[in-house]
Amino acid sequence: MTSPQSIADQLQSDILSGALPVGQPLSQTDLAARFGVSRIPIRDALARLAALGLIDQAPNRTAHVIRMDATEVSEAYDLRLLLECDLLARAIPVMTEADLTRIDYALARSNLEAKNANWAEGDQMFHAALYAPAMRPRQAQMITGLRRTCRIQISAYDALPNETERWLADHQALRDACHRRDTNAAVTCLRAHIEGALDTLLQKMSGDA
Repeated sequence: MTSPQSIADQLQSDILSGALPVGQPLSQTDLAARFGVSRIPIRDALARLAALGLIDQAPNRTAHVIRMDATEVSEAYDLRLLLECDLLARAIPVMTEADLTRIDYALARSNLEAKNANWAEGDQMFHAALYAPAMRPRQAQMITGLRRTCRIQISAYDALPNETERWLADHQALRDACHRRDTNAAVTCLRAHIEGALDTLLQKMSGDA
């Protein structure tokens, strides 16, 4: 039997990849037919997606894949700057050799996947490895949610894949700063990395308007 969680997982994958584009209506009837289930597990799956911030859902209205305007995108990135720079600053002083090894592994995977369709998984793995030593799971969870929301918009406008060389260079600089235990350099690099991603996305959105 197809469970609500498996339905939610598939829809989340479709949303994050852009297969279900921003603003796409999510008809319960159509989804029930697609997955061969009644509308009850579909409603449950949609509730899970709404809790993750992936869809807009209101009573008695068809759910839609979340669509953000430039102001909302800027707000999401501003929050990322606050949370991610703070978490990295907390992580670097307590990084162990094992942590640095995990960062190196994540960087290698990010480099390998950079030009593939699943580039975002490698990117997420690298950033998660940077922040993990701080051991602040609630803050990390908030960051994951914000990054997930931003990824939907990135997929919609095909924003970052065209900037592959730049963001891979940023990743290398972040890795090097961590190995030097240079907190100021790492945070400065991360800030520029996130701000650069925002600028690229806003330019794409402006051109699409």
